[in-house]
Amino acid sequence: MFEDFNEIVCLGMGGSYSEIAKDKLFKAYDLYLYQRSMGSIKECIDYVDENANAIAVLPVETTYKGIIRETIDNLILTKNQNVQILGETIVPVNDCILSKTTEFYSISGLIANPNALAKCKTFIKEEMPRQLNVVIAESMDESARLLSNYNITYSIIGTHKTAELYNLNVLKEHIEDFKDNYRRFIVIGDGKTFKTGNDKTSIVLFLDDRQGALLDIVQVFVRYNINITQINSKMMNNNQQEQAVFIDFDGHRDEQLIQHLFQDLCLQTKGMRIIGSYAQF
Repeated sequence: MFEDFNEIVCLGMGGSYSEIAKDKLFKAYDLYLYQRSMGSIKECIDYVDENANAIAVLPVETTYKGIIRETIDNLILTKNQNVQILGETIVPVNDCILSKTTEFYSISGLIANPNALAKCKTFIKEEMPRQLNVVIAESMDESARLLSNYNITYSIIGTHKTAELYNLNVLKEHIEDFKDNYRRFIVIGDGKTFKTGNDKTSIVLFLDDRQGALLDIVQVFVRYNINITQINSKMMNNNQQEQAVFIDFDGHRDEQLIQHLFQDLCLQTKGMRIIGSYAQF
């Protein structure tokens, strides 16, 4: 499935969770592709949209925050309608305190981006020194690079992969406020998948915002005895009269039953886009 691609786009670098998801993909499919890093989800999707030889690994869902709208919203707007989800993987969140020193209680400074600080605020408040000097960085990668400019008692928030890349010590693990947190990542590209017997399909339906519209859609799935695993909706272009409904369900688009489902769904909607059929993690 991935043999026709020659590069992979990741969100961030320096041990980011997208890079960790990329490593899992490489191991699962025995791949090695040139890696290109981007600063935003939109940049990643735009690059794949314009380069048919590239795939991207993107976060799409977290345990405690749910679906990541930026990923789905930009995916359905690609100019190349063949860009779709080709696979998925799940990565456990493990934010760590990393440093050049081996002594946690000698830490006097912390370099981190605002998102990392927000995710780990309880640990920082209760476990780190009260006179901690906090330096703001734009990303995990920048935090690691800035660390070389400070003395040995400074630290960063990163992952085990960050520690490996920058030769740092892991002083504390799982410092995030929400434990047992996972991130689901998708692989997108201009490609085709085949049935495995354990597949998931993702679609977006465009509906008029009328009473009972969503119920009518759900009843179509009930009629075909197809299990919906996730459903979300949003206004289209801030228009309260038009809704986009994102649905994940069991099955592959090439199955005859799913083809019949699509025919009936099209009768209930203004439009539909299939954004991928792929093996479930």
